[in-house]
Amino acid sequence: MTAAIRTAPQPQDSITALNPTEILIKVKSAAVNPVDYKLPRLIASKVIRFDVSGVVEKVGADVKDFQVGDDIFGRAMNSKGTISGSLADYTLANMEEVAKKPKWLPFDHAAALPTAYLTGIQSLRAGNVKEGSSVLVIGASGGCGIAGVQLAKAMGASRIVGICSGKNFEFVREMSGIEKVENLELVDYTDDEAMNNFKEKNVGKFDCIYDTATGSGKGEDYVSTMTKLLGEKTGEYVQINGSPSTWTRHFMGKTPSQRTLILTESKGKADLEEIVSLLESSNVKPHLDMKSFDEKGVNEGFEQLKGRRTKGKIVFNMD
Repeated sequence: MTAAIRTAPQPQDSITALNPTEILIKVKSAAVNPVDYKLPRLIASKVIRFDVSGVVEKVGADVKDFQVGDDIFGRAMNSKGTISGSLADYTLANMEEVAKKPKWLPFDHAAALPTAYLTGIQSLRAGNVKEGSSVLVIGASGGCGIAGVQLAKAMGASRIVGICSGKNFEFVREMSGIEKVENLELVDYTDDEAMNNFKEKNVGKFDCIYDTATGSGKGEDYVSTMTKLLGEKTGEYVQINGSPSTWTRHFMGKTPSQRTLILTESKGKADLEEIVSLLESSNVKPHLDMKSFDEKGVNEGFEQLKGRRTKGKIVFNMD
């Protein structure tokens, strides 16, 4: 079996012995995320990563919603809750970690959805985003940021603001699914004057701030300066990364009020189904940066992730 691995290859026998709730997937496409190089090997699998789309090759005895030949997508996590790895010819997934792929969604795009869009929908829910909400997305041009913008729009937010580099404004507008330019406000984080003006004029204006940038690797910290933009007592600041002290407070149950630190929940089948429904309603898809599944392509993809030079999602076509 061909696989992108951390050490030695995973034996074929270990992936074909199915537990009752598991599905064996013939991988068509796989995607990678920043967490894939941040997780230490001790809590990750030998084979690289979560996000996968493919065809059902075999099902466990308790699997009823999927049949051999079904097109599916989701996260390569087995029945024990550990990562099976998606950058391989075959992988395993628990039946609650995958959903059927709709015909309108190509395999490559489906593989780009799970981690970024599951994180996005769970974060926006934590921020109580609904019809008429005002949402600020920090890091709007990355995989999670684009997901946040698209999902916020599909969930009915009436005001959406994205913070990203000015050079990525056009890209974010193009991917947002928001037709009228005036309905998506963008702020250039490299422009100090623009950022200061924005913060001065928007104190207390947002129902949800979705922060995909703080703690992402280069000392970013928006929390201290952006929290004041939340609606008094009702707004929610939702972040997906943070400093070691932030994580410590989270696990001790001492996160400040109006703050949420998101760990993407497992068993995401229902959320995956909702995500594709929302994206179809808005006529949008994730942005792909396609790589070849070979040593050069895998190395290039991970170097790009580490260098924070990615717009949208890095995806490998495995066929």
